[in-house]
This record gives sequence, C-alpha cells and structure tokens, in this order.
Amino acid sequence: MLINFIQSLILLVAAPFFIGILKRMKAIIRGYEGAPIFQPYYDIKKLLSKGRVISKSSSFITSVGPTIILGAAVLLAFLVPVIWTTSKALTGNIFIIIFVMTIIKFITTLIGLDSASTFGGMGSSRELFISMFAEPVGFLIVAFLYFETKSFNIYDIALINSLIKGLSTAHIVAAVAFLIWITAENARMPVDNPETHLELTMIHEAMILDISGRDLAYIELSSYIKLIASLTIFANAFIPFGIATSVTLVALIQALVLYVIKIIVILFVIALIETTMAKFRLFRVPELLAVSFCFALTAISIIYLN
Repeated sequence: MLINFIQSLILLVAAPFFIGILKRMKAIIRGYEGAPIFQPYYDIKKLLSKGRVISKSSSFITSVGPTIILGAAVLLAFLVPVIWTTSKALTGNIFIIIFVMTIIKFITTLIGLDSASTFGGMGSSRELFISMFAEPVGFLIVAFLYFETKSFNIYDIALINSLIKGLSTAHIVAAVAFLIWITAENARMPVDNPETHLELTMIHEAMILDISGRDLAYIELSSYIKLIASLTIFANAFIPFGIATSVTLVALIQALVLYVIKIIVILFVIALIETTMAKFRLFRVPELLAVSFCFALTAISIIYLN
C-alpha cells in the first residue's frame, strides 16, 4: 500500500534528523551548544562528494559491502510500522527484521576483517563477542512479545498493544531489557562509544576505520537508519499509543506527531545515559547483557504465571 511506502520513506528521511537531535541533546547536557541538528545531512552530503580509497589488500567485500549494508538498512525501514499499522500485514515478520539486522552486522564485520588492518579485525572480533551475548536477549524479547500478543508480526504487535490501557509490570521490565539490547546492537554507550577514535577502545568505528568517501556515507546512513528503526520498533511495541489504525489525514498527522514525540523522549533517555555513564570495559559488557537477559526472563515469567 501507498501508506506503507510513505511511512517507510519518513523513517529513511528522518533518521539523520533524529541523530542530529540526539547529538544536540548530548551537547546541551554537557554544557555547550553543539552542532546544528541538520549536521548529519551535511556530513552525508560531504562524504558522497568525496572519492573513496580502498586498500590493495582488500577484496571485493570492501567494494560492494557498503552498498549491501545500505540496501539492507533500506529494506529494514520498509519492514517496520512507523505511524500506521494493520492486522495481517504482509511485512513486519520479526524474524525477518532480525535477519536483516544480522546481515548489516555480518557484512560490517566482514569489511573489518577484509581491511587487512589490525584495528579492523579487533573491532570485528569484539562486535561478534558482544553479539554472542546479545542474541539470547533478543530472542527472549521476541518470546515475550509472542506470549503477550500471540503474533510474530510487528504490525500485529503494535496494533494489539495499542488497545491496552496502561502498562503492566512485565511490559515495563521487558522494555528495559529491550532498551539495553538496543544499546548493544547499535554500539551505543555504555557498550561502545560512537564518538571515540581511540583505537584501543573502538568497536564499531574500528571496523570502518579504513572506509572513506561514498562507502563511509552509506555505512553511516545505514547506522542511523538501523538505530532509529530499532527505536521505532521499541516505541510501537512498548509505547504503542497513538499509532494510526485507519488511513485518514487526521489520524496519520496525529500519529506522526506522537511518533516524533516518542522518539525524541527515548533519545533524551539515551542522551542522559550516554552523558552520565562511562563506557564499560569489554569484559563487563556480558554482565550488562546478563542483567538484560534476567529482565527479559522475568517479564516472560510474569506473563506465564498470570
């Protein structure tokens, strides 16, 4: 449907805007003005106009990898409900969403390994190390959403949860687990510091250290889309009030306004976390994900016992 295309386009176009808001929030909390909100758009435009430099030691993976990553990110945007949902949607299967996210991560780690750089290989190994502990949490959250709504489709989940009056204890506990998972999956603080270029602490940045020009623009834009798509899933699964269920102008405008407000509120929480917490040592990250695992398991137990 046309509405599906429009809402996916909204996510694709607005992703750098939301990242700009996040960076501006962090700057204000730290006590300085910060870059303009539209700076991510300027950065992408600047990178697209530059040439790319590829190591002679790299294979075709480095050449085609960024394009595959961007394609997967665009596909991800078309799988997620943003401002409108319906029952029995053809897209939105949560396992396909996880699979597409995995493709992005897999190709990124291959690029890191293909760079013939010590830092690229180190970043890839750290990324996969963290993923090993994050995956069980992700599947527990999927299990929780299924037990709650009896569906594996994010459109159905958003529709069913939008009819719920108030949030249960299990819902809140699972939301905390999911938010921790999002920080790990998207290499945010305290799991990784997206602003650092200190080689010994980098994870995501280490994998793309040798990428430049158009390829870097593709990867940066993909990371923006992936983060905002993850937060959109969070908003529509755990804070689903206000999402449109009918294709009327008033309902869609109201849903768009509420969607922007919800994402900005979540970004404010992330900004607070990233400005008040230090990055964890690598071997403390499993402890954080273990806490998330326990939260998700507790939420499932509450649903089961009730």
